[in-house]
Amino acid sequence: MDPENNRRNFLRFGFTLASGILTPVSLNSCRRDERENGGSRPQQTFVQPAMLEAKDGLLDLTLTASYFDTKLSGSNPSRQYAVSLRAYGYDANGPNYCGPSLVVRGGDQLRIELINQLPVNPPFVAFRDPTNYMKPNTTNLHTHGLHVFPGIYSEKNPLEYGDYVVDPNTGGVIPQGGARQYVYNLPLNHPAGPFYYHPQYHGSSALQVASLMAGAILVRGPVDDLPEMAQANELIFLFQGPYFAKNEAVDNYGVKKSTLEKFSQIANHPTGDGIKRSDMNHNDLAAAPVLINGVRQPTIVMESGEVQRWRFINTQVFNCLNLNLDGHTLQQYTSDGWGSIAYQDYPDARQKGGRGIVLSAGNRSSVIVKAGAPGTYLLRSLPISIAQGAQIAVLSGDILAKVIVIEAAKASKQKKSTAIPAVPLPISEFLKPITDEEFANAGGKKRSIIFNMLGNDVLGPSADAQSIWKSAYFALTTPNPIPSYEYQLQPSNTITQNVILGAVEEWTIFNCNSISHPFHIHVNPMYVTKINGNSIQPYWCDTIALPSGGTPGQPKSITFRMRFVSFTGPYLMHCQMLHHSDLGMIQHVTVVPV
Repeated sequence: MDPENNRRNFLRFGFTLASGILTPVSLNSCRRDERENGGSRPQQTFVQPAMLEAKDGLLDLTLTASYFDTKLSGSNPSRQYAVSLRAYGYDANGPNYCGPSLVVRGGDQLRIELINQLPVNPPFVAFRDPTNYMKPNTTNLHTHGLHVFPGIYSEKNPLEYGDYVVDPNTGGVIPQGGARQYVYNLPLNHPAGPFYYHPQYHGSSALQVASLMAGAILVRGPVDDLPEMAQANELIFLFQGPYFAKNEAVDNYGVKKSTLEKFSQIANHPTGDGIKRSDMNHNDLAAAPVLINGVRQPTIVMESGEVQRWRFINTQVFNCLNLNLDGHTLQQYTSDGWGSIAYQDYPDARQKGGRGIVLSAGNRSSVIVKAGAPGTYLLRSLPISIAQGAQIAVLSGDILAKVIVIEAAKASKQKKSTAIPAVPLPISEFLKPITDEEFANAGGKKRSIIFNMLGNDVLGPSADAQSIWKSAYFALTTPNPIPSYEYQLQPSNTITQNVILGAVEEWTIFNCNSISHPFHIHVNPMYVTKINGNSIQPYWCDTIALPSGGTPGQPKSITFRMRFVSFTGPYLMHCQMLHHSDLGMIQHVTVVPV
């Protein structure tokens, strides 16, 4: 197949190559081996985000959304581009490459006042659904994966909000000084792990997250109190794929260079424009070069035998990662924010099937890394298939970071951790398996949800399914440099799944498309029990890649069980490829009192 024809085919479900990606000049990771201390030790260029930790059960901060004028690197770390993208600042600190990392424990209260200093929205442009047009500078805040109240504290004056992201078109935190007070009360038994926060205003979430609007949330627990965990150096990896237009990019849609202002910049080029290979075949897609905390290919320095723990958070709006560390084993102990009592080992996969730790958009992972022999190793995202069947696509690989291992210092000022925490690892009682007996005693209710990306001719729901999620595909049908599209945006409140508080249910999510949509549900995690109808070793997560290669006649599927506990109120489930969500691959879940 001709590569250009393949590109047009992928436009049908939001696939192509896009405008570039850049990195901070001040934080740039250079290719040369920079030396310090007389040339005896390589310089670490990995930049840790600011960390704010709760004290006496409270973490209270102000988060500000505004434009960030800076420089970023593209595929080549040494090449800089000026950009103007939306980003978070906090308290008296201006916007930065990522929001601060927020560190809390079960039982803590997290208070965030969100202030929107973005400029006013552009004039109204009527889409096919005038009640659901995009407001690129209206925003809100979602705590991805946290088990917290999703509603509004209506008894408060002024109002306070939980993880409330079901804003109507007239709602949200409006630009030029609008504010909202968010309050998150974490249950005492909240699982420990990495989570993150990002905007989820319907119609604008992809545009804002594809800037730099995201930050980590770390929930501490008993596993973090293990002496070996506490002593190990902890690194936070926010994997980013920011989008913007630059001189070399095609189809800027009239957008000013170095900015991200139109949905079409993402929707028509969701994988990004960057890593191109001379041997790329017709099934390979160029991927946006990945940044880590705003830095392209940073250097991490470890001593031989040293143990570190790394927190991986994939904040990209579309691309997945296939993580692998040359010559080392990544020992995973949390998947999303949900812990396990034993490690799952991921040795160097380059010669062993090529599958590392796979993180779809929105997935997270915690790993233990023990440095091997002195040398230079690469943290990579290996190539990975993201679509099969009628459409075939392989996301090309990338080099994410360089790890330089040096001889252990004989007399170090700070002794490095060398011990790996022993198993079994402690986990929260919240993670108790949902057994067949518990499910049956709760009534055994089952639901089916369909993921199906449709064209502009809207089809009716399948007779044997309870709902259907719609989105639109677009194709380049005009030679004009600034084509116009009739985006068919679906309202975020088209269909609601109503559930009774305390229910235990089993849901099957069907994928009718070639692409592997990542499914995310808010508030309550999923206990995944089946893939394509076949039983698996169950596990907890809040974001999962649906099996690829489905069709309307023979869809692929995942099945999970869920306890609807603790909280009533409305929240969302959606495709974490956020432009799909903005286009309508989204539904409400409303939990009601008994």
